This record gives sequence, C-alpha cells and structure tokens, in this order.
Amino acid sequence: MREHIFFPNPSFPHYSCYPDFIGGYQNHASHTVDRPAQSSDFKLNQLYNLHFILKGKGYVYSQGTKYELSAGHGFLYGPELAQRYQADLSDPWDIRWVHFSASALESLLGNRGISEVWLFEHHHIETLNQRMDELLSLGRNFDLQQEIRASAILYEMLLHMSKEAVPLHLPKDPSLPGIHAAANYMREHCTQSVSITEIAIFTGYSVPYFSRKFHQSMGVTPTAYLLESRILHAKKLLLSTNKTIQDIAVESGFSQSSYFIHCFKKVVDLTPEQFRLSWDS
Repeated sequence: MREHIFFPNPSFPHYSCYPDFIGGYQNHASHTVDRPAQSSDFKLNQLYNLHFILKGKGYVYSQGTKYELSAGHGFLYGPELAQRYQADLSDPWDIRWVHFSASALESLLGNRGISEVWLFEHHHIETLNQRMDELLSLGRNFDLQQEIRASAILYEMLLHMSKEAVPLHLPKDPSLPGIHAAANYMREHCTQSVSITEIAIFTGYSVPYFSRKFHQSMGVTPTAYLLESRILHAKKLLLSTNKTIQDIAVESGFSQSSYFIHCFKKVVDLTPEQFRLSWDS
C-alpha cells in the first residue's frame, strides 16, 4: 500500500486545523525521509506532520539519537523542523500520516513538536486510525461541501492524541522552560509597550541567544509572536465590542491605527473592518 492524497486549499480561511496532505505506507521497506529544517517540500515549513504506526517498526532520529518506534507509537513534527525517519528494512511499519495547518491551537497542542519531534505512545491507536480512514475516504472523492467535515475529523483526531497519548522519553532542551515563560509573559503583556530586549532580560539570556532559541522552540521569531499576540487580542475586541478601530489599535498595543491596520491585513489577509464584517451574522 502506498497512498498520497492532497486536499485543496479550503474556501473558508478560519479553520483551527485543516489537512493538507494525507496518506499511508504498508510493507514499504524503502520509506525514508530526511528533510532539512524549514524545508518547503510539501509546504512542511508551514505545516505540522503527524505519523502513527499500526504495525511493524521504524526509526526516528533526533539530536543525534536513533529511536525505535513500533505499533501504537507515533510522532509529531511542528513547522520548520528538520525531519528524519525511516521504516525498518526487515519489518517495515504500516504507517499513516497527515500534514496539516493549525491556528490558535496552543491549548490543545501545547508545545508538542515545536522545538523538537514529539514521540508518543497511544494505547488506542485504532481510534486515530478510524478518524484517518474517514479522512482518506473524504480525500479520495473530495468536494468543497466536505471541507467542514475534514476539519472536524482532524480536530477530533488531535483531541484523542492530546488527551490519551503518553510521551516517550526524549532529552529536553534546558532552555525550554525559560522560552515558554517568555512566551507566556509576551502573551499576557502584549497590549503594553514591551521590547524584545526586555523579554530577553526577563529570561536571563542575551538578545541573540534568546531570539535564536525562541525561534527554534516556538517556530516564529519573538517579534512575530508578539505581533500575533496583539492581533489575537485585537480580534477578540473586534468581535466582542463596538469599539472603533482606533481605540482597538491602542488597546492592542499599537501606537498608530494605520500601522495596526497594515499589520492586521498582513497577518489575517483582511482589514480589521473586513474581519469584523465577515463575522457579523
């Protein structure tokens, strides 16, 4: 078995998650992947990459270590990570995968797969496979009327994974606690006048080291993360209040409304007013 299915770009831009490329391999001993960090191959510099194993075994490489995975195991790569894995030659894995986009899923995915591959064990792997079979079935005969269902199936799959998967042992980057604390600080204080230098001092790291480790761990630069936090705050105000664009700009940490509008459109692909109207129903 070798199956590759690509989903077209969704017509609705606000799904929290959406499949891009799905498939599976069975009895394929030559299945080997070795992609550099930030590879644009299959848009993997933008997507999460989830695999889980039904039978057989294979290997995932991380930080110079080779990990053997077998039935009931899985692994998740976040965007922009180097990816290296392969099937065992004598007992190749029966594996399924889904490459997907995700937006505002911090509470669900947390930091899984962000700074390094996340290896896990799932005691009910067949549950994931049932959802995967549904996605494969949709993808084989896809039309735009099914894209809501595709997003919902994937979200359910991620819920099962996040709730029931148990992490396998993998050495942790000692800088992660400080980086995660900085990310939380930035999210909580995004409406205030904060600088990257101030955040770096908060972690105890130099600015270059902090910026490099933050990008590696979170998948975006500190500046981009701070901007995203402010845009998320602005979205909330746009949809939950009748405040003016000027007032929302100031309350979201922007000194000028024109700059706020420019940044919002760059991130969301809509102006703040267009975004507000698109949800006005």
